[in-house]
Amino acid sequence: VEPFDYAKDDLIRRVQQHGFVSILGHNVRLCRAFAGKSVAFRPTAADGVFDAWFRHQKIETIDLNAIDR
Repeated sequence: VEPFDYAKDDLIRRVQQHGFVSILGHNVRLCRAFAGKSVAFRPTAADGVFDAWFRHQKIETIDLNAIDR
């Protein structure tokens, strides 16, 4: 699979074993299927809320305000 070029303003993170990823000091769990893959986080209009994208597909909305550090 060829690498995907995300937008320059996206926060790109590589998903770790068991689906964990760190974003802005918060540990977030995504689906294990994304382990080893790069995922983009895009801010929404709400403060501290990000949409997680794998390539062209939105996979989840993450509210960092609701997650402990």
